[in-house]
Amino acid sequence: MFLSDTHLPQILPPAAYVDDAWFKAECEGPLARSWHLVATTADVPAVGDFVTLRLLGRPLLVSHTEAGPRVFLNVCAHRLAQLTSAPSGRMCRLKCQYHGWEFDADGSTRKIPDAPGFRPLERGQFGLSRLETATCGRLIFARFARTGPTLTEFLGAEKECMEVAFAADSQPAASLETEVEANWKLVVENNLESYHVGEVHARTLGPMPDEKDCQHELTKNQSVFEAPGDVPGVLGSLQRGLLAGLGFPVTRRYRHCLLLPNLTWSRVDGLSAILTFEPLSATRTRLTLRGFFPPRVSHAPLRGWLLRQMLKVQMAFWKRVWEEDLQLYPTIQAGLASPDLPGTGLLSRREERVHHFQVWLRNRTGPVGSPPTAASEGIAHEAGTTPELMAEPAR
Repeated sequence: MFLSDTHLPQILPPAAYVDDAWFKAECEGPLARSWHLVATTADVPAVGDFVTLRLLGRPLLVSHTEAGPRVFLNVCAHRLAQLTSAPSGRMCRLKCQYHGWEFDADGSTRKIPDAPGFRPLERGQFGLSRLETATCGRLIFARFARTGPTLTEFLGAEKECMEVAFAADSQPAASLETEVEANWKLVVENNLESYHVGEVHARTLGPMPDEKDCQHELTKNQSVFEAPGDVPGVLGSLQRGLLAGLGFPVTRRYRHCLLLPNLTWSRVDGLSAILTFEPLSATRTRLTLRGFFPPRVSHAPLRGWLLRQMLKVQMAFWKRVWEEDLQLYPTIQAGLASPDLPGTGLLSRREERVHHFQVWLRNRTGPVGSPPTAASEGIAHEAGTTPELMAEPAR
């Protein structure tokens, strides 16, 4: 059942989805202070492996060190060039591609070519900037803020379930990445409601789920949707039998959780997926979807192989659902960008998670009707000051 008795107002104005000032304040405020999924251990399986990415306009490097995953600003302390422009690779010691400066696993300066030319220079000066980094199973998270909730606090009640769903021995099932011409909030909101299902996903998901079969849970920093979710027919029966035979729970439910502000994870029997919404500009977003099979699937060769094939079919089905939404996002963005609009918008009870998301964001970006400022971000108000961002250079 839904929690609201009536329809709900659209909290954010159209400008919030198109305006550069809104976008800048969001990136410098609630987004910069949040934990972000930057990679998985499957991306950097061995010591020395690295991947690079951009997050909120900053170039980052995720490195697998002997002490575990670490995330650095991908900028050399010498002349501020990117350490590497490679999307991935292997460097047991981080080395700048420009002048060859080398850094230890903690970011400390290790070797400077022609070091006497830099006298006087104290040992440990000019190290790399390192971000706060933490893991949950295979998932590697980082944040720009030096203070704030721990990853455990950020994940809250979801942490235990996510540690199981994305356990160290879970198996990557798929990885999809694309960019869409749409504001990041628009894309998040589409993922929070089932009202569009009967129209947009009629060929894949069918009609909207009945209200009595749906369940919403709204908490301070999360929201959850649950509904029946099952593979129908003989194929579903066989899949459930294989899962049960391998010791996996069978719930026949679909569960979707938003970890505010821009990370969702979902699960059905045999599959778990996590989706990141990376803001690139006021009107452009990068989406990355990572799917995982449960652990131990490979421990029973024949049954495990058969189950993997069935789960791959199911993953392909969810990819079609994903593509149906992708086609829609630019058209929604075009409507929000119109100079003339029929009204301020309206949310149904099925869209109460959208309202919850908008209220959370509004409380951290200032009053409705005017572009927010980074200083109006909610956490800063609570602390009485603006929390510092980015770790200091390693010493």
